[in-house]
Amino acid sequence: MIQTFSLTLPKKKCVEQGISVSIYRGDLEHPAAPGNKWHKLKYNIDYAKKLGLTHVISFGGPYSNHLHALANISHSVSLQAVAIVRGELHPTLTPTLRDFVQQGGILWPSQRRDYTLGIESDLAKQITAFYPNAYWVPEGGSNALGIAGCYDWAEQILQQETVPQQQFDTWVLSAGTGATCAGFLAHPHSPELLVFPALKKGENLLPTINAFALKQNTNSQLDKLSIIADYHHGGYAKFPVELQEYVKQIHQLNPNVKLDPVYTAKVVYGLEQEIRKGRLKNKKLLIIHTGGLQGWSGFNQY
Repeated sequence: MIQTFSLTLPKKKCVEQGISVSIYRGDLEHPAAPGNKWHKLKYNIDYAKKLGLTHVISFGGPYSNHLHALANISHSVSLQAVAIVRGELHPTLTPTLRDFVQQGGILWPSQRRDYTLGIESDLAKQITAFYPNAYWVPEGGSNALGIAGCYDWAEQILQQETVPQQQFDTWVLSAGTGATCAGFLAHPHSPELLVFPALKKGENLLPTINAFALKQNTNSQLDKLSIIADYHHGGYAKFPVELQEYVKQIHQLNPNVKLDPVYTAKVVYGLEQEIRKGRLKNKKLLIIHTGGLQGWSGFNQY
């Protein structure tokens, strides 16, 4: 699952700085919920089944990878997924929401105010009354069980670094809610973490990630986490022409690797810029591909 990755840099640039770059192909894991989606949901789904519940409810946008994975996994274990969808539902559903319904899921549109309030909203209270045997999963699977799943994922990745040539001193990944980063940070043997948030003001995630990590492991080494928030390209789900062209270049150089437009594309772009600026000398870097290729349904694919 670990594959060498060539960036669009002159080879001498990395050689001069003593840098190597590889990629962990999380997008190839679990076809129903690739990348971090499976890891954030597995313990939540197990817990809902243990409680004997019939529904799993969560939040997401009309192109949400999280909702897509939730429907797939819930259906496979005979739970019915319910989605509180940000914004109005249009007569023609997005491909993501069509897939959600085809897996037996139920859609509830949400005004932005209710969506922001989440479980505390009047809408959520109404839905709870309608589905009394339901388990609630926060947006993106960002709760203690989701973080525990990502902690396990860190262990899984570490187990593949079985020889010295495959031991990396820095893992590089994106962040949305910060749950995956928190799980990795909590693991005592994870290396330095270099995080490129996909949303504006991503530096504000730092206290959330640290707090979640400490709940998972009170001895978490918080100083091994660095956030670089300069490469969000306009914010969550923004995919400007500059980034589109960059993804095309990466795919031409690496035809067996696809980057998702929301998360990992921004990671690779940001990482290359940091290398060009000479900020990552003598690093053996491992990019964690967190999946999300389903997210292309909301964009014109290259």
